[in-house]
Amino acid sequence: MFYGKSRGQSKKYKRLLKNIDKIKAYEDKAEIEEWGFEHFHVPCRVWLDMPRTSSKIKTEFCKAWIRKTEEILKAKPEEFEFCKVVCCLCIPHLRNSQIIVFYTRKYYESFWERHCGYQEWEDLPEGQSLMKERNIVTDLKETGFKETLTDEDYTAIQRLWFYGEVNE
Repeated sequence: MFYGKSRGQSKKYKRLLKNIDKIKAYEDKAEIEEWGFEHFHVPCRVWLDMPRTSSKIKTEFCKAWIRKTEEILKAKPEEFEFCKVVCCLCIPHLRNSQIIVFYTRKYYESFWERHCGYQEWEDLPEGQSLMKERNIVTDLKETGFKETLTDEDYTAIQRLWFYGEVNE
């Protein structure tokens, strides 16, 4: 677990915003053709997940991550036969959040099926919303899951919130 002070949060957050601005989708043609998707991880170290990182910084990060998703959606080129953009916010481990750009329908549709021995996704109850909890305003569609990862010696549970062109 993380103990101790989390110094320089505002400076680290400003650096994080600059790094988020550097994310460019639709440019790595080799990855697009080989894998059928692109994904972008949070460009920061573990400080974002520390318990002493202020909830205000965490909320501002969520807003910035969703704004970046909106920006990628607006810049979507017409040349792709299939293209869906989705933002995933992992709570409480924000550092595991991603922006995913799908280029194949098959992978996009199979992405939402997570029912195996190791990983299980359950729909969150109706009425739960990260947007309401953190006062986030966006026009993107929201859907949430409770993810349970089970291994021989541990079980990890987190909430996954998806925004953008989510599967209905």
